Amino acid sequence: MEFEQVQEYCKEAQQIAERAGTHAGLSFLIGEKFGVNFALLRKARRKLQFLYPHDDMSADHPLNQGGRALKMSYAMTVQEHYSEPLEQVKHLESLLADFARAVLITFSQDEIKRYLESSPNLGYDPEESAEMESEATFSVDDLLLEAEEILVLEDIKALLIQDNNN
Repeated sequence: MEFEQVQEYCKEAQQIAERAGTHAGLSFLIGEKFGVNFALLRKARRKLQFLYPHDDMSADHPLNQGGRALKMSYAMTVQEHYSEPLEQVKHLESLLADFARAVLITFSQDEIKRYLESSPNLGYDPEESAEMESEATFSVDDLLLEAEEILVLEDIKALLIQDNNN
């Protein structure tokens, strides 16, 4: 997806908002389009999360015990085998930053905040969600998916709702 597609989504969201209300327009723009791309970014980041050592890495970690040759070999292996996921993450981060700016131009902060605080389903089919809610049982997998959606929503809020206290 390119930024021109994002602009088309924003225009379509405005048209939906005029016909069916702001919530419907934001459901399309953030819930469907932005949410799907944000999920792709999270998935791509998960593939890379263990590639780079953490600052709090213990002294007995193999990369700390190996010499310069091991560290160079590791870096070259990461570059050789993970260059595509790294590029995907960079592309999605850039796209989502532009997407967030476009959303903020298309809708007001208050509209976006109200929408995100309404606990919307991000990138999910409303009919499928209604079926899940009507089921009497709530499995561990359902609970984990719900927790994941809450975390995703909080991350999206951080991108789209600007803190006026700063």
